[in-house]
Amino acid sequence: MKRKLGYLFANLMALYFLISGISVLFDVPAKLKRIDLSAINSDGEIAFILIYTGLMTGIGVACLLLQYFSRTWVYSAFLATTIIASFIVFRIVGSIMLGSLSSTQTSFLAFEFIELTIGILLLSKESKLCSCSKK
Repeated sequence: MKRKLGYLFANLMALYFLISGISVLFDVPAKLKRIDLSAINSDGEIAFILIYTGLMTGIGVACLLLQYFSRTWVYSAFLATTIIASFIVFRIVGSIMLGSLSSTQTSFLAFEFIELTIGILLLSKESKLCSCSKK
């Protein structure tokens, strides 16, 4: 059961990263507006597409490839959990630097904390993580 939950988590996270990245291509202005950003011109929109889509789809593909080549969910889930933890840290750092946390950022943080908690719980129960240090 634990193994199935691990694969489900790893695949859902990979799917989340892929969909989140690719969906931007269908309506860049809407995505910018949803996260309270704006681009001055088309170069700004292209830069946003490159950074956001490249990052998110790259992470999703990396999660799937790790899972495929390692034949386990552990490394894919570890990558996804690490990335989500990084999002949380830098979202908080950014809000401290700017002196505020918008409702948009708060809602992202809430979901990211849930994802992080699930990832940590699943990974902490996985014996393969501990097997490397026992060799």
